[in-house]
Formats: sequence, C-alpha cells, structure tokens
Amino acid sequence: MSREGAGLFAAFRVLGRFSGHVPHVLRYHGRHREFYLAAAVGRSVHTYNVSTRRPGNTLPQDITCLAADRMLIFASYDNILHAFARNKEVVHTYEGHKARIHLLQPFGDHVISVDVDNVLIVWNIQSEEEYLQIDFDKATFAVSALLHPSTYLNKILLGSEQGTLQLWNIRSNKLLYSFPGWGLAVTTLEQAPAVDVVAVGLVSGHIIVHNIKFDETLMKFQQDWGPITAISFRTADGHPVMAAGSPVGHIALWDLEEKKLMCQMQDAHSTAIAGMTFVPGEPLLITNGADNALRVWIFDGPGGTGRVLRSRMGHSAPPTKIRYHGLNGEQILSAGQDGTLQSFSTVHEKFNKSLGRGSINKKKSKKKGLKLDTMALPPITAFASEVAHQSDWDGIVACHQGYITCTTWNYQKTSMGAHKLRPEEFSKHKPIDIYATAVDITSCGNFAVIGMSTGQVDVYNMQSGIHRGRYGKER
Repeated sequence: MSREGAGLFAAFRVLGRFSGHVPHVLRYHGRHREFYLAAAVGRSVHTYNVSTRRPGNTLPQDITCLAADRMLIFASYDNILHAFARNKEVVHTYEGHKARIHLLQPFGDHVISVDVDNVLIVWNIQSEEEYLQIDFDKATFAVSALLHPSTYLNKILLGSEQGTLQLWNIRSNKLLYSFPGWGLAVTTLEQAPAVDVVAVGLVSGHIIVHNIKFDETLMKFQQDWGPITAISFRTADGHPVMAAGSPVGHIALWDLEEKKLMCQMQDAHSTAIAGMTFVPGEPLLITNGADNALRVWIFDGPGGTGRVLRSRMGHSAPPTKIRYHGLNGEQILSAGQDGTLQSFSTVHEKFNKSLGRGSINKKKSKKKGLKLDTMALPPITAFASEVAHQSDWDGIVACHQGYITCTTWNYQKTSMGAHKLRPEEFSKHKPIDIYATAVDITSCGNFAVIGMSTGQVDVYNMQSGIHRGRYGKER
C-alpha cells in the first residue's frame, strides 16, 4: 500500500504524535491577541493555542525545518520551501536549492533559507522570486546558525562550524564585519532582550553573551551536558533569566544579574531539547523534543525552577500493541517500546492519559530518575483490559518482554497497579528461560489469565493478586 493510502483504507487522523526533532516556532496573532505554537509532526504542521490543536496541510515528505513570521508559517522538506497561511493552506512555494534546507529565517518581506551545500538564498515572499544568492566556502565558513539581530535593518548574523561569525547587509550584498569567534563551532544564535546583544551557543557547551556592536563579550557560561541545542530569554516580571537546552534533555537556567547558574531542570525531555521558547511577558517556557513531547513549564514557585503546566506527549518509541479500552470506542490503550502504557482519546487529545512506565520498585525509580533507572521493566508485549470493576481495583494486566512477572495497572489512577503476578514456585528466584507470553481478563473483571512460555496457564484474582489455579502441564 502506498503512503498516501488506498481507496479502501484512507488516513483519517493521527493519534499520539505531537513533536519531532524539528524545533517549534512561536508566533503572535495580532487580531486574535494570542500566541500560537507551530510544531512539525512528520509531513504536517500542527498549530496550537492555549487549549486546541489545528492540524495543517500535509507535505509530500517529512518536514526538516520550520519558521514563522506575523502572517505565515514556513516549512521545508528536502530542497523545497513552502509557506502556509491560516495554519493550513500552502500559499507559496520556493524552489531553487539543490540540497536539503537546514536553516530558515523570515526577514520582513523576505525569507532566508540556507542548505547543507552552504548556499544562502533570499526570497521575496509574495512573488516567490529569488532576490539574492550567496555561496559560502564550506572549508572556511560552513553556515550553522542564522539570526536577524533586533533593530538591525537589512542585516543578518551568521554563525559557522569554524567558530567565526559574519554580519551581512542583505540589501547591498556586503559583508559588514567578521567576528573571530571562540574557535569552536556555533550551534545556535539567539537575540537577547537588550539591543545589540546576542547569545551564542557553542558545541563545547559554552554560552557567550556578546555585544555585536562593539564586538565585546559581556558574559560567559558553561554547562557540562554537551553542545547547546537551544537558548531562550525570559522577559516576564523583570527576571533576567536565560535558559539553555542540551542533547541529554536537561535545561539550565542562568541568572544574568548574578551571572551564575540559578537552577537545573533535569530530564525535561528524554531526548535532546529541540526547541525552547519563553512566551513574551509570561513566566512560561515551551519546549519540544524528539521524544514526541511538547511541554509548557510555569515558573511560579521558589528557587526559580519550573513545573509542567500542561503537556502533549505520546510514545517516544514505536508501539508494540494497541487495543480499545471499554465499549464506546473513545479510548485506545497503547503499549510502546519506550516501556510506557498510554491511553489516546479518539474524541479529543485533552482526554489522553499516560499510565507511566513499568517498574520493579516505583519509589526507587522516582529517586534515581529516568536516565539512571535500573528498576524499569522491559517493554509491554501484551495486555488486556476490562472496565467492569475498574473503579474498585486494577482493570489492566500486562506481560513484559522476556519477563516472568506480569503487572497490573489502574486506569482510573493512571498508574501502575498494586500487584505483580508470578507463579509461586518462582517467588524467590527468577527462572532463565520461562516468561509470560499472553494475558487476558475475564469479562467480569475478577480474574487475570496468564499464559507462560512453558505452556501452562495461571489464573489470579485481580482484587487480591492471589494465585487461584493452573491449567496445562509443563512441556
């Protein structure tokens, strides 16, 4: 079957997909007086406000780069650039690159794109014509970051893998100034709230707060988690705070007045921080990553650290099993290779639930954190659910890859349940080649039936977790 789908089975709706490795963009709608978040999800652009999502039009291939201005959202795949209007219609197409586009920057009546062959093209947005093309030598200046400094008319700042920076006048096609840099590749550029000041993220984990008018370094910070993947400045409440993302999913918050680390938000994502934006005038930070999660963090507590205000998240690895929960067809339970069990609503994604990750010891898992958790159970390979009595006791039973113990889950509490079901003869030791292969729950919700790799079938009471019988003989 082709990707577009056959006539019999046509794609209707995507469930549980919210984010990828492409950084999100934030745009302000003047008439609505609202901020909108645009995120690339496969071949589509999804636009969010505070409470809703609007799926956009679909492009032929997965989106690799995203940008937005006051009116349009720009999305590229391979060497083609498109502009979306009203969050769904493709109104402009720009063709001229010979290689994949990896950087985008809206620029007044123009949009700038840079491809991996180091070709920069300035496009006229309305006419779709090429206004200017600049070819850079990869050996001396491989463009790795792009920024339009605030109030700098017709000028753009380029960062390179060689570590140097260049300030160009696009209108006159002139190189105005070359910054020697710091001898390390530039990974990201971000405008500071102050005019003439730019934050430069380096591959070493250093962040340089630099005045580009006088070519003077104002501050220098370093984090130990690898290259800087994203930078954002907080402008709310007069708090001079800078946030920096990392490849391991941690976020560092720096106090710019004290010039020191304020706090760390570890495991904000399970993969690299792809995009990070403070909402102007609000104590809110939006992040996204390749772990298929979008999160809004609010900074309203002591110590300066953030907590999750709202989120949209799905599996960070492919699902292993899905099935409907209940008889109304409104909830789908899904187990994934990431070890989580999740519920996706067919009505609206605000009803989605995450039941969490299986663990041998939940308390120890919470203490160790996501990355260092040695108590995590293998991914779920099969599960069964029953709504009868789910308000009274656990209503889901699951077996795990190569594991003899089965777990119960509570849909109402959205968490792992009270019981771990395994044959009594293995209560004190774990067998090597015996594991659970299949599970089911009786329609009354009272008993769990578990099939083992030996051919035997065990029955457990769901309320108490007590073993109630066995069928079959060992092979």
